[in-house]
Amino acid sequence: MKKSVIVILAVAIIGALGIASRHHGDGAPLGAPSGSSGSNSSAVQSANTSSSSSATPITYKDGTYNGQSEDTPYGTVQIAVVVSGGKITDVKFLQMPHDLGHSQMVTAFAEPYLKDETIQSQSSNIQFVSGATTTSEAYQMSLQAALDQAA
Repeated sequence: MKKSVIVILAVAIIGALGIASRHHGDGAPLGAPSGSSGSNSSAVQSANTSSSSSATPITYKDGTYNGQSEDTPYGTVQIAVVVSGGKITDVKFLQMPHDLGHSQMVTAFAEPYLKDETIQSQSSNIQFVSGATTTSEAYQMSLQAALDQAA
């Protein structure tokens, strides 16, 4: 019991240090979305290399749109996108992998990054979280299904 508490605390501390370093401009920690090209396989993988800054922004119909459920080996992923003023303003996690202790930690780590990436990109053109690649892929598919409804 003590060993598992220590492991959980260590993971939490490492995650907090990574988030703190990202906010201080020291670069993105391993597993955090990164815009740098040339990332190795352990770094964040870009879902699409095209830049959305040169494209005309898409406006969506206001409302809440549920994406389809996507099954992964770790559990089901389903999200809902909230659109207000023609823009994505929130992402709700309807289903995420949570059955195993490791899945809970990966999900807790990945959710805020995936949500931030979606709101920043205003599309499904997001960067994946290393260590949560399968969950990131399923999230992206559910997100695209929701955005197709909102378009």
